[in-house]
Amino acid sequence: MHCPRCGTPNEPGDRYCSSCGATLKVATEPSEPVSARERLGRLVGTTRKARLITAVTVIALLVAVAAFIALDPAEDEIPRDAYTVAADRLCLDSKRSIVVIERSFAAQGPGAVARELVPVIAAWRSQLNELNAPADRKDLARELEAALLQTEVQIAGLARTAKGGETRQIVAKAREADAASTEVEEAVAGLGLSKCAEAAIGLAPNAR
Repeated sequence: MHCPRCGTPNEPGDRYCSSCGATLKVATEPSEPVSARERLGRLVGTTRKARLITAVTVIALLVAVAAFIALDPAEDEIPRDAYTVAADRLCLDSKRSIVVIERSFAAQGPGAVARELVPVIAAWRSQLNELNAPADRKDLARELEAALLQTEVQIAGLARTAKGGETRQIVAKAREADAASTEVEEAVAGLGLSKCAEAAIGLAPNAR
């Protein structure tokens, strides 16, 4: 019997080509009953070479299935450990303080809000650094600290601009601060602070 794919001659009863592994058509007589032994032979092959190819194929499939089962779907998820809980709580507390400030000083204008927000953002960043992130999350924690620092800088710039700047300059600074706060929210989610991520707020005061 010749392989329909590569043309290699194979022995009668072989189920797979000994050269390329392609499935070979085994002649059957539908009208005659086939014993269980014959069906097994057709499945695995009747020669030692055919059985060997079948065995290798089965083993490869078993290894692939075992590897799939061994994969933990939550392997890449950030664990809800003591660090995550503490960082999440700090994040929520900081956001609550931000909300209080925005409500309390909104009537005084964006400059007043910005001046009050700067120390809150600075304290958030400082306390986050003191939590000492685990080795597998140090880079993510640094990203959040960097985003907080950038937001702090932008809000401080807004506070300075609001003292005597034109409306368009104040609005431009407010937009920059808002863009920086978006990066904070992304870093919060990246660090796995799920509860704080759900409480997304704008860190920049609204200047119109």
